[in-house]
Amino acid sequence: MYNQLIIEKYKAKRFIIMYLAAIVLAAAGFFLGLLKLPENLDTATVFSLSICDTSFMFIISLVAAWFAGNDFLNRTIHNEIKVGYSRFSVFIARTITTVIMAVLLHLTYVFATVIGFAVKYRFDTSIFSVTDFVWLLVVILQICANICIVMFIVFALRKVTSGIAVTVVFSFVSCNILRNFISESVFRLTCFSLAQTSDNRTLALSAVFAAAVIVISLTATHLVFRKAEIK
Repeated sequence: MYNQLIIEKYKAKRFIIMYLAAIVLAAAGFFLGLLKLPENLDTATVFSLSICDTSFMFIISLVAAWFAGNDFLNRTIHNEIKVGYSRFSVFIARTITTVIMAVLLHLTYVFATVIGFAVKYRFDTSIFSVTDFVWLLVVILQICANICIVMFIVFALRKVTSGIAVTVVFSFVSCNILRNFISESVFRLTCFSLAQTSDNRTLALSAVFAAAVIVISLTATHLVFRKAEIK
C-alpha cells in the first residue's frame, strides 16, 4: 500500500481541480472575513464561525469524487488489481489521499477567513487554545466521515460523471438543506453539520457519530467493491 500512497500523492499534487477549488475557497473565506464579519469579534470567534461552516462542503466533495472517479475512467484501478494489488488497498489508498485533500481545502477556507478579518481589523492570540485545537481535530474527523461516504458513492457507481453528480447533490442536500428541516439538537451532532460548538458534550458526541460513520462507510465500500466487476 505504501507504493500506492506514493502514487496517489503524485497524482494529487498534479490534480488541477484541487488547486482551482482551493482558490475558490480561499477567495470566499478571505472576502467573508474582510467584508462580512463585524469588528467586535476576536480571532477565536472568527475561527469558530468558519471551522463549522459547511456551505462549501459540496465543492470539497466534488473534488474528492472527481479525483477518485477518474481512476475508473482511465482504468488505473483495473490495472492495479490486474498487477496484484488487493481491492481493499486500492480504495483505502484513495480514501486516505482524498481525506487529506478535503481537510486541506477546508483549512484553506478557515484560515483565509481569519486572514481576511485580520487584514481589515486585527489578529489576536485567542485562537491558540487547547479547546480550539480539540475542536479542529473533531471537525477533521467529521470531514473524514463525509469523504468516506463520498468514496462509497464513487466506488458503488464506478463512473466518474455519475459519481460526481450524486456526490454533489448528496453533499449539498445533507450539508446545506437538511439543517432547515431536521431538529438542530440532533442534526448538529452529525458529520453533515460540523461541530457547531466546542463544549465537551458536542465534541464527544460529534466524534463518536463521525467514527461510526467512518467504520460503516468503509465496511460498506469494501463489501460493495470486493465483488464489483471492474472493466
